[in-house]
Amino acid sequence: MSYCINPNCFSPENQNNPLYCAACGSKLLIEGQYQAVKKLRVLDWGTIYEVKREETTEILKVLHINSPESISQFQQQAKILAQLNHPGVPQVKPGSYFTFIPRNSNQKLHCLAIEKVSGENLQTWLQKNNLPINQELAVEWLNQFIEILSLLHEKQFFYQNIQPSNIILRPNGQLTLTNFSLELQSVQSDFVALGYMFIYLLTGQPASTFLNSDTKTLNWRDKVSQISPKLVDFIDNLISQQYPENHQTLLHKLSKIKDDLSPSLMPKKYHPLKSKLLLGSAILFLGLGITQIISYLPKQFNTDLLLSEQSNEIPSDNLENFFYENKGKFLVGGIIFILAIGGSHFVGYFRIHPKYLKLSLPNGVSLEETFNTDSERVYSVVISQDGQILACGNGNGTIQVWNLETREELGIIEGHTSDVVAIALSQDGNILASGSYDGTIKIWDLATEAELTLQSHFMRVTSIAISPDGEKLVSGSSDDSIKIWHIPTGKMLHTFRGHSDSIYAVDISPNGKILVTGSHNNIKTWNLETGTEIYTLVGHHGRILSVNVSPDGEKIASGSSDKNIKIWQLETGKLLRTLSAHINDVNSVVISADSQTLVSASSDHNIKIWHLETGKLLRTIKGHSRWVSSVAFSPDGGILASGSFDQTVKLWKLG
Repeated sequence: MSYCINPNCFSPENQNNPLYCAACGSKLLIEGQYQAVKKLRVLDWGTIYEVKREETTEILKVLHINSPESISQFQQQAKILAQLNHPGVPQVKPGSYFTFIPRNSNQKLHCLAIEKVSGENLQTWLQKNNLPINQELAVEWLNQFIEILSLLHEKQFFYQNIQPSNIILRPNGQLTLTNFSLELQSVQSDFVALGYMFIYLLTGQPASTFLNSDTKTLNWRDKVSQISPKLVDFIDNLISQQYPENHQTLLHKLSKIKDDLSPSLMPKKYHPLKSKLLLGSAILFLGLGITQIISYLPKQFNTDLLLSEQSNEIPSDNLENFFYENKGKFLVGGIIFILAIGGSHFVGYFRIHPKYLKLSLPNGVSLEETFNTDSERVYSVVISQDGQILACGNGNGTIQVWNLETREELGIIEGHTSDVVAIALSQDGNILASGSYDGTIKIWDLATEAELTLQSHFMRVTSIAISPDGEKLVSGSSDDSIKIWHIPTGKMLHTFRGHSDSIYAVDISPNGKILVTGSHNNIKTWNLETGTEIYTLVGHHGRILSVNVSPDGEKIASGSSDKNIKIWQLETGKLLRTLSAHINDVNSVVISADSQTLVSASSDHNIKIWHLETGKLLRTIKGHSRWVSSVAFSPDGGILASGSFDQTVKLWKLG
């Protein structure tokens, strides 16, 4: 489809893309390079089209009014936009301003081709993500707007069209002004409109809702009692009748407000289990109960909790005979065992000694340890790079930490008010980060016992990752955004946008340069430093719940709610293979340090081990009774940790 831009053409739509309009005979390839493919808007002063120019799509503005004043303003707009090199305004290339004369007409049409800004307008984004926005996002956006307006006002050019529908939110979080007006007003009108819009963004209601008709003032402060008074004052200053302060003063004030909102270091709630005194009777009952049962188990009895392609299930009749013959002993032992568990509730902690759970199997996998957690749901497990620390994020808002070598629980970290669904450890093991459904990220210094709270997402935090140098943290959220943070200061560095749905998974390449993110149906890779999107991987048909970059930096593994695992080439984005064996969501994928082995965890209760290069399924681990939510390798690849909704974290020894 091609459109004729002649305003007097009675049938501007042309099929099959001819060179000339079938109705009026005007050229359809405008200026020898632009082809109008879609009519976007008809305004008082002209028409806006979407046009094709070689392999790119641009926006073409066509002025229909021939008054000298309108032409002068249109030319001024073209000149100023061409001079500006800022992502906050559409880019205009040299030669993009031209005139066009339709056939059989003496009237020149003044035309301006500008960048088609990728992203979605702010009104659409707000409808998807719900108002109001939080104050941290408000400060970030105000800063962007004032920087953009500063550039325009310096050239005596005024925007005049500040409203959510005219603002595009680029995938990297940059706001861009579109639909520039030809009306001449003032700097003040831009700032007043900006203030009104932010009242709407922070309250969810139009500013006119708060107008007192008697005093002609906006009484909106009671609606935002949770917002910083300095931020409220700042917005009130924008809409005052006085000429606003210069732009640099406004930016300086915003910077101070942002500093006031920045997270501060606070003592963390860290409770070593050593401080929980064990009652003597509980210890006695626990020891007697376990010993009584274990003593009755024959040495040759080997319970296969782990099943693999090479192992066989225990015949059910052997189990039935064994328990029948020893039912009396088990009755006594069971009573003592129940008393032992009851005693353990006095201290809120119960763990069976690993020597009674260690299982030697033909396939070289054995269960080393089962840790019972304080929560019904374990969402995430992680092992430190030195192999000393094991941690898990729980559904009750806590994080539990163990010494992996001694198997001693080091403590329970509290602070979140909802499920901790993602945790990450820095490579030196000193920093633990956690993301929660409460919308916050917390950074815990395990050495100094300090806590840093980061808050900018206005919906659930779903995934986090720490860069190899320990300087940056990446967070993904249900608000469709990815945020980059500076760990030492807690400052937010960037916001990346490009996905149209929740972010479920993030990971960083070993060299710290590439970010991988998973959303619904697709995976994106980004330049972590610039926020530039590199490519989009399409192939899954569902939520991508986990992504992991191989330690050699060559491959990406992804697990999805479509029950499949896919292996991609990091450099090119090429799909190498699809692994299918799970019968439910694949919640977690992790690649071993030597980049040879892939492990997947699923809601089908199973863990599967694969050869990464060939895609061959090596074995299946069965041992959890509910969803397996997360898996993590020890640095040497000898230990695998798994977390489950069965309230446990398990350690598996891999031969």
